[in-house]
Amino acid sequence: MTTDQFRALEILSGSGHSAHHKTDDLLAAAVAGFTSLTRPGRYESQQFEDLALPLLETATPRARRQVSAILAQHDVAPRKLVLALANDSIEVAAPLLLRSPVLTTADLIDITGQHGLSHARIIARRQPVDPLLLPILEGFDDPLISQTLTAEPVINTAPAAVENSIAEVQEAHYVSEAPVNKRVESKPAAPIRTAPAATQSLPAHNLSALSLSSCLQPARAEYLIDMALLIDGNMFRTALADALDVSYARAETIIGSWPNSQLPLALKAIGLTAQDTYLILTAVLGTIHGEREQLREFVHIYRSISPEQAAAAVRRWKADDMNERLRNQLRDLADNASENFTSAANNDGTIPHRKAQ
Repeated sequence: MTTDQFRALEILSGSGHSAHHKTDDLLAAAVAGFTSLTRPGRYESQQFEDLALPLLETATPRARRQVSAILAQHDVAPRKLVLALANDSIEVAAPLLLRSPVLTTADLIDITGQHGLSHARIIARRQPVDPLLLPILEGFDDPLISQTLTAEPVINTAPAAVENSIAEVQEAHYVSEAPVNKRVESKPAAPIRTAPAATQSLPAHNLSALSLSSCLQPARAEYLIDMALLIDGNMFRTALADALDVSYARAETIIGSWPNSQLPLALKAIGLTAQDTYLILTAVLGTIHGEREQLREFVHIYRSISPEQAAAAVRRWKADDMNERLRNQLRDLADNASENFTSAANNDGTIPHRKAQ
């Protein structure tokens, strides 16, 4: 590897990023400690809030999005922390605006007043919509909000035909294989009842091994489905990039268009069931299969993808991202060197020579 390549790698992983990475690691440790509690009390919630709230100011957008998705599933999440995230950008706030039971009607009204149409469109998807919110949401006179309010509630389950096909395929081809249960992907740690014990346990962890993605695993299917059902496709692309830890551009390439989309492979790597995958594909790419035999074939192919194959694909995508970043960094270094050389050449004045006597 050349010196310039070493310099590029040093810049990519150097001190310029260490502060954000350290904040994200601390935030991951705090979330992991809080979510491991089976019944967190007021003291534990307050301690978690005091630790996590200041970290949000310097955490990366990806970390804040993942914390939002995790806390959206908890009815005892610290209120100030939830409000801070709900008042963040729409990419961060969306999971909480959709699901969080901590947010009251008064909170939602205040958030709508502060952030306007973008947040209002997400709030309109909450089920059921509070009657006090209806006139405020309708007051935007927005076609998308009107469409959402008049639409039938979407149930996050695949069509019955898909479920029946899955059962038949499992019986015919996967009798010896245990059914995949998306809620068993990540088991919470043993309950920690006292705050001192939780605090003392954090240094014992390797912070670099902790990730917000691991905390998000049990709720990942619901989160991705929520994002896929939103009208704004950018929300799902961002969620997919976060889940796979790849770039936004890479996520867009993975989604692609049917039938050449690599999205089934990505969702298999994340651990989603065939039902959830079918629902997401239909929401993002349109109806992909309508006939029963085609559904059976889709389920058979999806379940035939091994976890190793899916994981290898994700590693390849990440490597491609790193290579692209490295190429861009090397290109920038070369451009800067060329500019410096040209500037030095232009500014290099000639030194007058004395004539020989």
